[in-house]
Amino acid sequence: MNNRFYISAILIFLLFPFAACKKKENPVDLYSRLQEVSRLELARMTVGKVGMISDPDYKDAKSIEAKARALFNNMKIGTRLGVYSYDTYIVAYVDLSKLSEDDITIDEENRTASISLPPVEIKTDGREPELHEEHSRVTGLRSAITPYERAALKSQMAKEVKRDMQKNAAATEMLREAAEAKGKAWLTQLLENWGYTAEITYKR
Repeated sequence: MNNRFYISAILIFLLFPFAACKKKENPVDLYSRLQEVSRLELARMTVGKVGMISDPDYKDAKSIEAKARALFNNMKIGTRLGVYSYDTYIVAYVDLSKLSEDDITIDEENRTASISLPPVEIKTDGREPELHEEHSRVTGLRSAITPYERAALKSQMAKEVKRDMQKNAAATEMLREAAEAKGKAWLTQLLENWGYTAEITYKR
């Protein structure tokens, strides 16, 4: 009896250090991992514009100088026409760098994670869109289309794109909804891979 107790005590003493030294698996640091992503682009759409460069008609001239120039151009022989397209990307994204630790609630016992994401932001792509020449025809005594004219047309078309987006609230809302759905699906799958059931919401 005493011998069995002694042996049991020895085994407990020998096994205890291993039990004490066994490390509990650390929970995933969701905050740091999501912060590392920073800007998460979720949806985009293309807005296209077509513009034209030509010698102005007399009826379109506003000032006396413009009318005189139009009369002079009308007397020239030949054709002067340039057709250009301009495609701008409108992107919807979540800036995860704006996420705070208070936005994430983790229940390790039930393996659930609740995240309140920053609102979806929408703006034109940061890259400068190019002006694409679709057609160009300059003949006779007409002057060539200048880089200044192309730059002015590009600037005008960029302003029109922004104005169109501001007016078209329905298209903007559709893009926002698509982005929110994609972001929710992406994060839900990501958290499932890490062993969590996710609840994703967006701030307004």
